[in-house]
Amino acid sequence: MEATEVKGLLGLLLVDGSLNQCRTPTGGYVQLTLTGGISESAFLEDKVAEFRQFIETDAQIVPYKTHARYTTRPNAQGVVDKAERHTVVLRFRVSTNKLRPVYNLLYPGGKRKITQQVLDLLGASAAAWAWAEGARPKEDGSVLLARCGTKEPEALLISDWMTLLTGATSTISSEVGFRRRWIKPRLEFTAEQAAKVRSALRPYAPPSRLHLFKSPDENTCNNKSTELLSESIA
Repeated sequence: MEATEVKGLLGLLLVDGSLNQCRTPTGGYVQLTLTGGISESAFLEDKVAEFRQFIETDAQIVPYKTHARYTTRPNAQGVVDKAERHTVVLRFRVSTNKLRPVYNLLYPGGKRKITQQVLDLLGASAAAWAWAEGARPKEDGSVLLARCGTKEPEALLISDWMTLLTGATSTISSEVGFRRRWIKPRLEFTAEQAAKVRSALRPYAPPSRLHLFKSPDENTCNNKSTELLSESIA
């Protein structure tokens, strides 16, 4: 693969996607898996379109059901019913040895890790994918950024990288999640710093997540315009 192709795939897969080495008698290959819920179908399509810019493939996004979960609840007669529940997940899977250099960089020593070596290769486009994947806007205008690695040193690398690319600073979030602190680190951007990120990365935003690169005021105005248009049509 050309260096530009490797960098493009690194940017796309920096914070999302699973790569696995599969060994065969003839040497083996690397398998990529991208998944998303039904509500994330447009974003998954954006990722697949980006992937196809670097590697041609006939692979398609396909739905599949997760393993059944059984729940019990009483019916109208008070008899407990056993209900089988499935969750539908969308999956895009490709197997090719062309992904090996990407695997080697994202999985040093066979374990996924965000490293300075990889971040030094990436620019604003990769940062936009990371923001589109992990940004969690809050009511006060600040943003929590998830998908920043599994350990704080990785999150700090992402923080410094974002500062270099956008001028925005962030800190490791101390916010408490449901019942306990987040298992994985998150970065916290104040409203002012989040605005810097949105402004710098908006030209690179995936179409389905463009709202994460607009100011809260812009999104509010767009929503009101849509409501007024709907009323006029009605």
